[in-house]
Amino acid sequence: MMKRTNIILLLVACFIGGMLSTSCKKTFLEKPKGGAVTVDTIFDTRNQAQYAVAQMYMLCVRGYFPETYDGCRPEAVTDQLYIIHPAYDWASNTINTGSYITGNMSADNNCDYGFGQDNGAGFYWHYKGIRQANLVLKNIDKVADADNAWKTDVKGQALFCRAMQHYELFRYYGGVPIVNKPLDGTLKIAIPRSSVQSVVDSVVKWCDQAASMLPATRPSADFGRVTKLAAMALKARILLYAASPLYNTPGNMKGDVSGARFNDTRDTVLAYASYDKERWNKAAKAAKDVIDNAAAGGVSLLNTGHPLTTGETYATLGDYESVWNVFANQELILVNTSNQVPSSAGWADGSAWGQYLSSKLRLAQWGVKNNVPIEFIQQYEKIDGTKWTMPASGTDLPVDAAAWNLDPRFYQTIAYDGKYYSSQRGILAYYKKGDYSTDGNLASSDAGVDGYATETYKFVARVDNMTDNHFAWPVFRLAEFYLGYAEALNEYQGPSAEAANYLNKIRQRAGMPDKNPATIDAFRDAVQNEETIEFAYEGHRYNDLNRWLKAKTVLNTVLHGIQTTARNVGGQLKRTWTTVPFVTRVFPAKYYYVPFPSTEISLRYLGNSSWDGQNPGW
Repeated sequence: MMKRTNIILLLVACFIGGMLSTSCKKTFLEKPKGGAVTVDTIFDTRNQAQYAVAQMYMLCVRGYFPETYDGCRPEAVTDQLYIIHPAYDWASNTINTGSYITGNMSADNNCDYGFGQDNGAGFYWHYKGIRQANLVLKNIDKVADADNAWKTDVKGQALFCRAMQHYELFRYYGGVPIVNKPLDGTLKIAIPRSSVQSVVDSVVKWCDQAASMLPATRPSADFGRVTKLAAMALKARILLYAASPLYNTPGNMKGDVSGARFNDTRDTVLAYASYDKERWNKAAKAAKDVIDNAAAGGVSLLNTGHPLTTGETYATLGDYESVWNVFANQELILVNTSNQVPSSAGWADGSAWGQYLSSKLRLAQWGVKNNVPIEFIQQYEKIDGTKWTMPASGTDLPVDAAAWNLDPRFYQTIAYDGKYYSSQRGILAYYKKGDYSTDGNLASSDAGVDGYATETYKFVARVDNMTDNHFAWPVFRLAEFYLGYAEALNEYQGPSAEAANYLNKIRQRAGMPDKNPATIDAFRDAVQNEETIEFAYEGHRYNDLNRWLKAKTVLNTVLHGIQTTARNVGGQLKRTWTTVPFVTRVFPAKYYYVPFPSTEISLRYLGNSSWDGQNPGW
């Protein structure tokens, strides 16, 4: 229990009504107005200052699992999930999924989200977090009853938080205004977009500074606070992204960004001026630094030699499933622990993870079904490491799915009709009744009986009596840097034993055979697929498809699903199945960069006298 104590107290503080934050309905740098609570009173004592730190974490170290009534999984805009369109567009309107997947995203209805549909566009929330971090940095020295070591630690946390939100803005918009002080709002705001290079360099600098101030480890009561390794992890991630083709575009991929560039000097806010292979070397070194410093931070790959899940207790989980079920396990570098906020009864109730949008698996008829397209299912290899193609139909889905003999991570991630789930849910029933007596209890939605037969169950409670409070959202875990190192090393110097070693450490943990691709292209395909599977439903897919310049191909297609129908065969229930179209996806090239809200564009501070600052195509 001690691992949860302090972070709960911090997060409770976040319910204090915006004491140091700005209104999301106003411009994002506006000075807060009035009120009895002032900066001086907040930073008077160490105890009071913790409230400001709590607000900073709430705004800056976000989780991507639904945390509001109208929230949805971020993968709804990728090929990992399909939420029925248009009947359930309301269920994913925090990221405007319905308009996004049909090619109709707009400046005022984009996929960057805040804290729920009624709380304004996500763009403003990033700068609320940045302002909060800058306020902490500016004022923490005023705390009279704290020693210098504590103040230095808090400054390191604030630098990390400021870097984190600049990174978040970068991954959506490209180059953005860099804000490194809490502007008071009394003067005309005139902070134009900075280049991609400037944003990346700033984030890297702040991460280096934070790493020098933060401790390597923290006591269990401080689980959820950033450490030196977390700062190094953020640096490694943004350098990997910056080295990737979206930003560091090689000559043979220029055509892939046609429609997402101005083809003039404005492109510095979208990408580097020219390709530089050395960026991959920097990314490789940063990832290796994370790996080399992991042990000192008390972090290691969770690998007990048990790749298969054999039951519904912690002891019977496969290692991969344990990574996202076992609270505070050794692989986690940084997590969002908002799920641990106390309920009215005084302890964590898992409400953030038990929202009905999370899955029908969690809340049965009250849940919204998170359907898994077969195009994504086919990313999982067979257990022998070979590719496969799903048949068009079958006679008994649970028997057929077992016979596919896929990567064990498939069976630890995807639920399907006829699968035994838990003692509470039993055998899952998604089928349409056919000549059976009734439809399955998970077959229906507000759109009618659909019989769609697959859902993801990653981060949906199954063990521990289907309670949710063992979940914490992994912001960074060590496996990311094993694969990031392998990816960057291959791009810099081609396939090597070193790169293959780190690729295969992740495959071995999962129970998959080693791969040793002989060419740079084959290795690239292998490591990208490994990243796709290992981090399924952890918020990586949107970024990865974009940075690899694959979204325009992967997301301009028809996504399909599995539909099951019950048949009475000699008194036995058989789930016959067929593949059916879900939706025709559209991904215009301009989607590679999210549009800025029209309100901010109208103020004309983002660009210059001849350009309003908006991204190309919008």
